[in-house]
Amino acid sequence: MIFKMSKPYTRLILIISLLVAFVVSALGVGLAQQVFSQTADSVPPQISNVEIKEVTDRSVTITWETNEDADTLVNYGLQPDLGIVRIPVPERRVHSVTLENLEAGRTYFFRVISADRSGNQGISADYKVQLSDSQQRGDGVDVGNEPAFVADGADTPTIAPSSPTVQEIVEQINEITDPNKLQEIVNEVVKSIQGITEDLTIVGPPTVVPETTTAIVRWTTDRESSSEVRFSPTNGFDGTNFAYSQVSTLGMTTEHEIRLIGLESFTEYSFKVISTDTFNITGESRVFTFKTRALLPEIRNLRVLKVEENAATLAWDTTVPARALVEYQDQTTGIQSSVGRPTLATSHQMRLADLTLGTRYVAFVISENSGGDRVRSQPIQFITVRDIAPPIISNVTNESTIFPGSESRIQTIVEWVTDESASCVMSYREGVAVGADPVVLEREVVEYNTKHVEVIVDFSPATVYQFWLNCTDEAGNSIRSEDFVLFTPIQERNIIDIIIENFQSTFGWVRNIGG
Repeated sequence: MIFKMSKPYTRLILIISLLVAFVVSALGVGLAQQVFSQTADSVPPQISNVEIKEVTDRSVTITWETNEDADTLVNYGLQPDLGIVRIPVPERRVHSVTLENLEAGRTYFFRVISADRSGNQGISADYKVQLSDSQQRGDGVDVGNEPAFVADGADTPTIAPSSPTVQEIVEQINEITDPNKLQEIVNEVVKSIQGITEDLTIVGPPTVVPETTTAIVRWTTDRESSSEVRFSPTNGFDGTNFAYSQVSTLGMTTEHEIRLIGLESFTEYSFKVISTDTFNITGESRVFTFKTRALLPEIRNLRVLKVEENAATLAWDTTVPARALVEYQDQTTGIQSSVGRPTLATSHQMRLADLTLGTRYVAFVISENSGGDRVRSQPIQFITVRDIAPPIISNVTNESTIFPGSESRIQTIVEWVTDESASCVMSYREGVAVGADPVVLEREVVEYNTKHVEVIVDFSPATVYQFWLNCTDEAGNSIRSEDFVLFTPIQERNIIDIIIENFQSTFGWVRNIGG
């Protein structure tokens, strides 16, 4: 397919072509290629070999190299916020800039920058240089320091100035007679003191990483200082007097970290951080709180207690009180289900209901501590089978109460539970000797439950009774419990009965009263 261009488009293309030809002929092919390919260059020049060539009391010459043609620029100043000296033509790889009209004896900060023809800038590390001082002693000896050159953060810093001692500084000050110089020194000392005596600042709130019995506390200060954490359980804390303190022995720093030890699990603590610098200026945070984690439960003795046609009962223990959850899956259909109990306990039993007969299941037990942390058991498998196991009877208790009156009555309540729905009957006999026919408390209506209670009002006071339970589940599996023994309370006597009994034991004739 051929497209025809209109005359205006043809004329535009012709004009562009003539312009390109003019640039090529005027600048040369090489330079024209650079002009039209600038947009493709996005890599800044690499700066290397930054050096101080000459330092006087009023100037300094800085040199460096780049791996491609680039311009020349130096940021500099008495403070890290730097000024600029620039040679804007990107035509050299070896660069040199002399900074003039500087203040003698002062330390200057600088960095070098070079940009290539595409505007990509390479920036060096931050450096500082100290100028010499032309001030002469009386004997004509120069008291200025040797030139110093330090790269702040550079890979290979060169010469760094040695720190003069206090005695050397005092001697030099004593040798100065110019009042203006002395006043300048006083002004600088005042500035330094003001900087030192500023309040030590703790930057932002501390961060805490709590564990069960430990916690890591981290914070930042605006200058190097010591590290201390004062802390106390929040319960009973008066807001001022902390019960404990831990101090770091790692020396002065701006990035502080202390691991608190010996904490109670799942407990809230109040704390504050304190830092003191070398001038004994102290900064401290406000009071914060954190809470340690609860102990993780450990699942033990996981077992299948019972398997039925359409149900299964799992049992397990945990090392700390925990909530219970069982997740299980039908291995035939892949359907997943779960059942749980929100109460905290260390002994657990869970019945999985509505299962399918003859099906393999896989189950996981999940225990959750009071802090919401969870642990998961290894899988346990079982297959539902025809129910041939009788119910399990447990938690059998009894309590008897005597009701005083002309004829005292005894009421006894017996309670128990079964692991599955069952119908239960209680039997008892007076005394513990075998031979007497038992009394069976038959029920008019058969009911299947897991919680059972029986109330007996025919017991005599101060008597021993033996009883047992017979339970049958819905599949017809029966079980007889072990024998249990209960004692009914002694009948209370009123004061008249006690007096008459005493007279009967003393005077036999009392028996004949009323005869």
